[in-house]
Amino acid sequence: MNSPILVTGASQRVGLALALELAQAGHTVVSASRSVQPQPAHPNIVQFQADLCLKADRDALIDHLQRNYDGLRAIIHNASLWLDDDLDNLQTMYRLHVEAPYHLNLALGELLNKVEKADIIHICDETSSRGSKGHIGYAATKAALQNMVLSFAEKYAPKVHVNGILPGLLILKEGGDEAYRQQTLKKALLEFEPGAGPLIETVKYLLASQYSTGSQVVINGGRHLKNRMI
Repeated sequence: MNSPILVTGASQRVGLALALELAQAGHTVVSASRSVQPQPAHPNIVQFQADLCLKADRDALIDHLQRNYDGLRAIIHNASLWLDDDLDNLQTMYRLHVEAPYHLNLALGELLNKVEKADIIHICDETSSRGSKGHIGYAATKAALQNMVLSFAEKYAPKVHVNGILPGLLILKEGGDEAYRQQTLKKALLEFEPGAGPLIETVKYLLASQYSTGSQVVINGGRHLKNRMI
């Protein structure tokens, strides 16, 4: 069966590393992102340019998948924006973190149900469980994404497994100095920059799991415990 994995926000950083890993493992990966590369990073990656904040772009992506594939192995909602707190930014993050996954999950349910076992994975954030005074809108919209794991897990059981991943720091932001690096790393019990590996390992585990749905996997280096001890 011709059943790809849809990965949103897969044109750079962790999303690109994830798409490449899945492609190298033999999966066809549809990479849906606002920007595309002149050439895909791997022959198994199919690039689809879409601004997922826009319903018209999401409709075009849905139509593309329905016309070209006879099933869908997984949806991985990785697309994310970390914006400062103001009303316009909140609306943008809501459209990307909540409206887009909600729309795609509902519209692509039939394709997911055509395979023996399908997965939906919501990439949330460790702040979606504890909040963030510095990024209230980001944490709130990621919390909504986390909550939808529960609803879609119940709606699509038993054939489609729906789980969430709550990462902390994976890759430091570009352009930060050494003071920023040290201050950021010290927020976790495991004080190093892990890269995309922990998220990729967790995605692979969930894709292989036969008995996990409606669950949340935290990969934050023990940051929640470090905060509790301060």
